[in-house]
Amino acid sequence: MKINAFLVCVLAVGIAVLCLPAHADIYQYKDKDGNVVFSDKPPADDTGSEVEEVELGVINSAQPPPHIPPAPVSREPQQNRARFSSTITSPSNGSTIPMGPGDFAVTAVMSPPLNSNERALLTLDGQPVGDPQRGSSWQLRNVFRGEHQLIIERHDGQGNVVDTSEPVTVYVLRPSIR
Repeated sequence: MKINAFLVCVLAVGIAVLCLPAHADIYQYKDKDGNVVFSDKPPADDTGSEVEEVELGVINSAQPPPHIPPAPVSREPQQNRARFSSTITSPSNGSTIPMGPGDFAVTAVMSPPLNSNERALLTLDGQPVGDPQRGSSWQLRNVFRGEHQLIIERHDGQGNVVDTSEPVTVYVLRPSIR
């Protein structure tokens, strides 16, 4: 029991010492070369200059910053917060596919590139063209005459659409029988 009382006493004295304000005298004088020196001890030798004791004002006079609440934490999985960009690069919006069988290529750029479990799907007038694929180009054949809308969908590993391109409108010219 005596050891515990001793430890409590040492702890109380230690806390009391830590609570005392730190204070040390600061002296300012010029050395033999004329340089201004600040020290916590007066010069040992006679420098021939006047020694002044420096009084410090309040050390921390800045106001604390205003309380800024932390930003809300999103509970979305990290992969859903990624910024995707899918863009059809060819044909350009408003293009006319010249007279012929209605065959043309569609190419796209995906950023970031598709990872190993992602797929891209081309839709023509809202209908899928083939199955989702790893590539970013499609060859369309025998597209009917008229106005058509192309969109690229980016699918994650579970088949969910995580990004869609802006729609591109193309006009297909084909001979018609009257």
